[in-house]
Amino acid sequence: MERYEKLALADDFQPNSKSLGEMYEPALKELLDPFPSIPLTAMPQLNSLLGGFRMREFTILCAPTGAGKTTLLANWAKSLLADSRRAFVMSVETGATDFVKRAMSAFLGADLNTGEKVSKDTLRSFQTNFGKYFTSEGLYLSLYDNRINHEKVLAEILWHKRFKGCDIVFIDNLNFLLEVVADNRQIEMMDKVVHDLIMFCKKVDIHIVMVMHPKKTEHGRVESEFDIKGSSTAVQEAHNVLLLNKPKPEDIKSGSRGAMCREITIRKLRRMGQNVGKSVWVTSEGGRYREIL
Repeated sequence: MERYEKLALADDFQPNSKSLGEMYEPALKELLDPFPSIPLTAMPQLNSLLGGFRMREFTILCAPTGAGKTTLLANWAKSLLADSRRAFVMSVETGATDFVKRAMSAFLGADLNTGEKVSKDTLRSFQTNFGKYFTSEGLYLSLYDNRINHEKVLAEILWHKRFKGCDIVFIDNLNFLLEVVADNRQIEMMDKVVHDLIMFCKKVDIHIVMVMHPKKTEHGRVESEFDIKGSSTAVQEAHNVLLLNKPKPEDIKSGSRGAMCREITIRKLRRMGQNVGKSVWVTSEGGRYREIL
């Protein structure tokens, strides 16, 4: 106690607080003019549950390998492009060109990213119908293809916000922002990177969606936010947590869900918390996700 009294009574001590009366007016201002949300108009069910992607928030997207995380991001990018929204995409794992092809597939409803040659007629038709979106400045794609210091990433995000008007960021995935450190420091490094990203979100009118990998699970599904790889700190600090899964084998066997269906489950939501635990099902049509009941 004596130690704390010495600190509190020091001449240079400044308490970091304000009275309720001082904070009442800023609270009224936020109620009258809340931080805006970026709607996902192409996924109305999910948009209704989330309330869109709100500014100054951080969302974790976690899914097993092969579940379709990058394809989902490409579909969200498609929705933003169609609504003339600007986004910054860091698809470090698969690369910028790969992401563009996935976004093209989402518009076309046919998978152009199989590795097979696409006919000139198909590309000519695509250009006629959707080329206007891909010759615009709707998406900005990072060219990093290896590990990058997260402070550099934050500088990139801030530049794209201020000079290109990007309101949302997709980062695929967290591992590329982590330094190579000893095993006993990996959790510490992950916590620092996520914490810095979240603190950044609290100060800048932007929304960051971060892909994170799961722990190995018994059935290859991510059933809980605690299945996310790393410590629980990232989950605790994140504003929102979404899980993406393939159907359960028994659901495919019974015919209640097709093999191309995917389940998007809300496991944490800063606002509209009554929707935590709810899911939206989508089905893939050649790289395009369509919501189903």
